[in-house]
Amino acid sequence: MASHRTRILILVAASALLPALSVDAEAPQHVRTAHTFLMAWGNQRWDELRTVAAEQVTVRVGDKVFTLEPAAQKSEVALVFPFRGLSTIRADGKVNGITVEDLGLKVGDNEMRGPGTIMLKEQDGGEFRVIGVSTGAP
Repeated sequence: MASHRTRILILVAASALLPALSVDAEAPQHVRTAHTFLMAWGNQRWDELRTVAAEQVTVRVGDKVFTLEPAAQKSEVALVFPFRGLSTIRADGKVNGITVEDLGLKVGDNEMRGPGTIMLKEQDGGEFRVIGVSTGAP
């Protein structure tokens, strides 16, 4: 009986994960870019971060401005997991950013959470680069 329940639990868990795994492959390029940026930044995967970020990314936390430099493997601000709720920002029909419903950032010993924005710039060929991150958190 316990074996039967275990199988059911495994099937339910697997079926819940399959849509989450397929969303990334089906997501638009700008959403994949933002997701890759956040995952690479949060895990300090600098080589991967360079593929989706500008040479220097401006990070605004409230009224303070910091920099993220993937090529130099330097960040004055750390991303804190988890993040959630990515939504596209469009102006005049063009994608120019992604909102993040819940974004965690750490500056020194101070950690803050709240909504944030990832600013994107479209390159030739339809690829996007992250040029900035901002949050209203003080």
